[in-house]
Amino acid sequence: MPKLEYFLVSESVSVDQLTNRTSLFNILEEVKANKFPAVIPQVVVTSAWNREIGDEDIDYQVKVRISLPGEEEPKNFPMNFKIESDRHRLFQGFEHLQIQQPGELKFEVFINDKYTASHTVSIQKDEQ
Repeated sequence: MPKLEYFLVSESVSVDQLTNRTSLFNILEEVKANKFPAVIPQVVVTSAWNREIGDEDIDYQVKVRISLPGEEEPKNFPMNFKIESDRHRLFQGFEHLQIQQPGELKFEVFINDKYTASHTVSIQKDEQ
């Protein structure tokens, strides 16, 4: 099974067409909102997976689970991939993520329903 190299959440991402280098912009660690409900305009979840022996031609399912502050049920976003080179990057974009209250916005990644990693964003009320 592929091994996770990295898993980050940012506002945007770019892949250079000539070099295949990935740039993540504004990694989300903390978001301050003047009022709630608030909206995060754009979020990109990026993960990179390293191939292991025997991973060729196998269809893997990666699922991103998003737990929003104040909501009991997380939302799941699955996608399938086959790893064809030594490393495979996945990008999942989300627009207009609605946040109802301060708290922890948690992103988790699973491969074939096996928990692999998480990224937590602190959502705070801006007191200014």
